[in-house]
Amino acid sequence: MPRPAPSPVRERPAAATARSVLEAVLDLDHPLEARPSPDGRLVAVTVAGPGGTRVHLVDPDGRATGCTLAGRLPRWLPGSRTLLLVTEPGPDTTALPALTLWDTADGRTTTLAPLPGEAEDLLVADGGGEVLLLVADDGAERDGMHLGLPVRLGREPAPESFRPDAGRRRLLHGTLPEHPETVVLREAGPPGLTVWNVAWRGGARAVATVSEENLPSGYYQGRLVHIDLTDGGTRTLYAPQGQLAAPALTPDGRRAVVVEGISIVAGRPVLVDLADGTVTRPTAAEDATWLLPDPHDPDRLLLAGWAGTGSRIARVRLDPAADGGAEVTTVWREQAVLGGPSFQPALALSADGSLAATVLDAPGRPPRAVVAATTGPDAWSWRPVTALDPDAARTALAPVRTRETSWTATDGHPVHGLLLDAPGAPAPGAERPGPRPLAVLVHGGPSWQWSAGFAPGDVLGLAPALAAAGWLVLLPNVRGSSGYGLDHARRVVGDFGRGDLDDLLTGVTAAVESGEAAPGRAAVLGHSYGGYLAAEAARSGAFRAAVVVSAPTDWLSFAHTSNIGGGYEHTYGIGDARTPEGRAALVDRSPVFRPAPGTPVLVLHGERDRVTPVSQAHELYRAWSRGGTAPVELHVYPGEGHEFTDPAHLLDAAARAEAWLARRVVGEDAAHPAKDRTP
Repeated sequence: MPRPAPSPVRERPAAATARSVLEAVLDLDHPLEARPSPDGRLVAVTVAGPGGTRVHLVDPDGRATGCTLAGRLPRWLPGSRTLLLVTEPGPDTTALPALTLWDTADGRTTTLAPLPGEAEDLLVADGGGEVLLLVADDGAERDGMHLGLPVRLGREPAPESFRPDAGRRRLLHGTLPEHPETVVLREAGPPGLTVWNVAWRGGARAVATVSEENLPSGYYQGRLVHIDLTDGGTRTLYAPQGQLAAPALTPDGRRAVVVEGISIVAGRPVLVDLADGTVTRPTAAEDATWLLPDPHDPDRLLLAGWAGTGSRIARVRLDPAADGGAEVTTVWREQAVLGGPSFQPALALSADGSLAATVLDAPGRPPRAVVAATTGPDAWSWRPVTALDPDAARTALAPVRTRETSWTATDGHPVHGLLLDAPGAPAPGAERPGPRPLAVLVHGGPSWQWSAGFAPGDVLGLAPALAAAGWLVLLPNVRGSSGYGLDHARRVVGDFGRGDLDDLLTGVTAAVESGEAAPGRAAVLGHSYGGYLAAEAARSGAFRAAVVVSAPTDWLSFAHTSNIGGGYEHTYGIGDARTPEGRAALVDRSPVFRPAPGTPVLVLHGERDRVTPVSQAHELYRAWSRGGTAPVELHVYPGEGHEFTDPAHLLDAAARAEAWLARRVVGEDAAHPAKDRTP
């Protein structure tokens, strides 16, 4: 959609700088995943950007082949010549997405089968003769990682209807003939269950994480099952204490491995023997987001995952005698974001495992597809194979500096995070060098985390934009965040909005005591769970302004209206809407039922958000605008879900947030915080 025309009124320098950074980031082509061909001679890179999502072919030295096709989920067939992928119809058509075969040697494409839903995963058998798809039906609900909007294959229904058995995620299985023209995809079940993740290497055996509930709340209550693809029958393999993700199978099909964590899953591996049901749960391997059994050693895994504010790759050898049940050897670690199709660290390997491909970005280095040898003298030395980033992005973010920081919470708990600033930029509202106004940005989840990337994207992408505009930006990984072990992530369970809030507030104190942050000139901003924590922090007296984006603010109504309600609040021990005591606990943790803060609060929300419905924003606005003296504003963006995607809306929301901070923290209202100057 077109971006709004520039205002004829001259922008403040800080506002113009912030806007230029955001525009440059929006113009980036962002690689989503990279997959080497089985022989390692080509790499299929999925790229999303202003022009849509498409697949590029490059060689391992980064030379483009000139082959590009609109589509996603590229999967190589064993011969290394042919790709399967999913192609999407244009926005002005009622056609269905399709399974498509792409001959990369001559460029020909063949539509094999229409898909009766949105493909969320595509798997090819080791031998190449079969295909398995995980498909979300029309109307299936997505979680916050996937915009918080339902799957739509055509026009919006009128009326929109809701039924308990609608909108499931299911498996489709098909055989690929030697010279395919069409493929018949048959329902492979499992009946009555929703599939969230699946692992399969061919044949009738698959393993998957499933739940009876078809809403994303069921993801919080899933279990690992064996599925017989001939009849859809299931057998439970493992019922977790948390949530499950990233299942995989050993090459011989005898063992399954899956990650067990909390919420947006980064956690510990769990191995299940499919024959006798033996479960092995090594605790030494932490913050895994992707696992692959070693094809040559049944007692070893290759792991990718988070490591503090960076990423790592490790080899894990199971050893009951070792501390934590495994020996973990880190083969690569960096203050960088190792990316994948689910926005979590992941890898793809050539057939013999000698070449790895992924997506990597870091401060000063825009996101690029990269490859590396996995053995030898250059093992895990990444080299880029794409360079799709325009010069404008590197130029706009060049002044921004990213540093690690740490402090100690009141209870002695260590807290880590990142500081962003632009040493050469003047501080907003300052006439001479000195401490800068502080903007604290709180990530969602809470089991997400701030990582040292090129342009951290949570909270409207404001972190690098505010830093470039002269703010000191603190990105705290409070308790509940990933990257510091599962125990750290679980520390927020039952202590929601308390210990993590203290982590945030002590971070402000540490920034001021260091001399970098100006005393009494701080703002807090947050998205989703981070917006909830920002609303709680607004009542602390530590901030002159707050910005609350897409946030849950009434946990009682959230339990009944959110598409993750019933799962999320149970996972984090907030309360149980089914009991009087649980309802009281939900009310007690809800900002709408607390006294309005003396801090000005700006609320931004998407009209169609199904994760934190827009009613949450209206509740907060009405409760605090009626019950308080500080100004409160609410802006609702049409068509947007949990994450804003329309560039015009994103720029407008970010501009409003920057102006709110400039006015309330460093502008005229900062000198008279009790006086409402809202027009």
